Amino acid sequence: MVALLLAPWLAQATTAVFYQPQTRDREVAVAQWPGWFAQLRARGFDTLVVQWTQYGDAFADPAGHAWLLQRVREARAAGLRVVLGLHSDPAFFQRQEMPATALDDYLRSLARQDAEAARRWAAELGEQDIAGWYLPMEIDDRRWREPEAREVLRDYLALERRQLDRVLARPVFVSTFFAGHMAPAAYAQLVADVRGSGVQAWVQDGAGTARLSRGESAVYLASAMSCDRKGAAGVVYEVFRQTGGDEAFKAEPLDGRDVEVALVQRAPCGGDTAFFELRYLPEMEALRR
Repeated sequence: MVALLLAPWLAQATTAVFYQPQTRDREVAVAQWPGWFAQLRARGFDTLVVQWTQYGDAFADPAGHAWLLQRVREARAAGLRVVLGLHSDPAFFQRQEMPATALDDYLRSLARQDAEAARRWAAELGEQDIAGWYLPMEIDDRRWREPEAREVLRDYLALERRQLDRVLARPVFVSTFFAGHMAPAAYAQLVADVRGSGVQAWVQDGAGTARLSRGESAVYLASAMSCDRKGAAGVVYEVFRQTGGDEAFKAEPLDGRDVEVALVQRAPCGGDTAFFELRYLPEMEALRR
């Protein structure tokens, strides 16, 4: 990827797994985590994407922050690079529906919180242990269809990139998903607009949520993952099966054979490959209890 070739931290396409920290994870014996991270490395993963370092008030308290900081250090000790997610607002999908002016103010407030989080983590973790930044928002193909909203989005992403560069210049990533609200070509343009802001887009394949058929999803992915490097930087493959509605997300892991088949997938065009998420891998059963 052209932008990433400028940085030695992620100089080639990654094979990553997301980790979505949840407060109940703190109930798992801390002695298990180093071994889990070592297993990930042995399985062929080279990068851990921590989806967020704060989710609302979760992990904002000193004990929660210290717990997550130690997990990230253990991932690094196991040889995994870390793409560090920043502050996530649990009400993001509701608040993104605000009119453009109010939305712009809200997104700027998110950028300020992200910059503050990045400064803290860079100071405590160390610059050498951060391979990239991840913005926990997810860009859908419904809210950002209109030109006015798209302009707000582009400005916000460019602001995030500038502010994070001032803290620590690393690649900045965000994920995006489709549900048939835009034609594939129009969605590809949305992804290209994200990339034009200086932020790298990872496209979710939609297999776990199954909003579209496999054939329909393949058309969107092919359109967004253009090999001319103007589209998405990679694909997030979903290794779960959604069992509930979007209001209260529930999911279960794939069957053993299905998950192994899913894990051999690789993004086209030499792009980044990421899998969502850690707790759905067979060796992580204890995280699902």
